[in-house]
Amino acid sequence: MRKFFFTFIALSILVFSGCGSEGEQINESELRKLIIEATAGDTDANARLKGLLGTNHIGKSDYNQLYIDSLYIGDKHFFSVLLEYFDPSLNLFAIYDGNLNFFLLDKSLNGYLNSEWNKMGDRKFVFVQERFLTKDILTLDRLSIYEVFDSSAALIYRSLSQFKKDSVVCSQTVESITPNFILTKISGIKDIEINNQPDTFYFNSKSENYISEKNIFNSYVKKDIGDFSWIITKPEIPSEESKNRIQP
Repeated sequence: MRKFFFTFIALSILVFSGCGSEGEQINESELRKLIIEATAGDTDANARLKGLLGTNHIGKSDYNQLYIDSLYIGDKHFFSVLLEYFDPSLNLFAIYDGNLNFFLLDKSLNGYLNSEWNKMGDRKFVFVQERFLTKDILTLDRLSIYEVFDSSAALIYRSLSQFKKDSVVCSQTVESITPNFILTKISGIKDIEINNQPDTFYFNSKSENYISEKNIFNSYVKKDIGDFSWIITKPEIPSEESKNRIQP
């Protein structure tokens, strides 16, 4: 498994307002073909993708995975795109609609990636899970939740969801999502004052995302990692930028 450093950085997320041609419809296979052509250097394909790929992606067809998922609601169609590389500085997550309107681009994801659409009442979400290493042998999972609207999308929640040290696994699970708060539950921790405790992430109208004042799980994991001693045995990712891409 690849190794990444556990540090704090600003997010690299671009939010767009869907304003493309309503007459242009696209399906999953056509979208996949466009991305493959764009990574191979087709500038016209990248232009149709509204500039999904940067210059550092051109000619980089050696990605680990290109995963496209979709959600249909009536006559509306939405796509999520995960492009994962060995070098996490190249990782991309994007959201489009069926007219190829560009809703969101996130370039801050690490490690091994997977995504899943979720519909809760009238609200639409994409859950993206990252898995990566820190200090060679400690495994971290991080969950990001993006909410998708009619013509835009936004990152509304991001927090660590699992921490594995040796054979001990502790986790933070999202129990419910409401307009005012997200409720999580922490489990697998030996500290009885923390284990099985809930944490509440309240919606902040200024930042337009959900934030916990206590951030119990992240604080616990950060301290545990800081207290952990180890000898480096695995090579680092060759990109300098990739060393500074973890934000719990």
